[in-house]
Amino acid sequence: MPREKRRRRLVALAEEAASCTECARMRGKPVAFAPGNGDVDARCLVIATAPGDEGTVLTGVPLQGDHAGDNFEKLIAAAGMRRESLYITDALLCPLTDESGRARRPLAGEIRRCARFISSLVVTLDPKLVVTLGTTALRALHALAPHEVVLSRDVGRPVRWMARWLLPLYHPGPRAMIHRSWAQQLHDYARWRALL
Repeated sequence: MPREKRRRRLVALAEEAASCTECARMRGKPVAFAPGNGDVDARCLVIATAPGDEGTVLTGVPLQGDHAGDNFEKLIAAAGMRRESLYITDALLCPLTDESGRARRPLAGEIRRCARFISSLVVTLDPKLVVTLGTTALRALHALAPHEVVLSRDVGRPVRWMARWLLPLYHPGPRAMIHRSWAQQLHDYARWRALL
């Protein structure tokens, strides 16, 4: 697909996302999806979890402006990658908070409904590699095309998915460090760079 057509499709997709009212618990919340989320020629699509209140919600850019975003920037820099060469989005485009404003887990229906935006991104960008950051992103991809990937077992191991490569990694938020040390994540990101 020509670059200008991809750009127009991303603009239309962002407008569609901004007007989405499918999830009752998400209505009125900011949508973190914009054509500027990355390079329209990116060979790699990165899918994180959901917009963070201290980062994405304030900046409008996934994985930017909070602790997870800072970790992500350090990890890709250590691997010799630049954010500008990637296309970055979230599995869920609205913040996952409860009535008290606390973070919560996504509902299966929310993941399924938001997966159509991920599907459109995959079709539009046609990336050679999809990198998931966390289990929620893996669940979103499973809603598009079933896979047998389990993060704890398959972290850092590329697998074929929808005629492209899928690389499951841990989310760079502070809680991930419990399951995957900084040294291990540096190794994972180096493997990611090698795949590109």
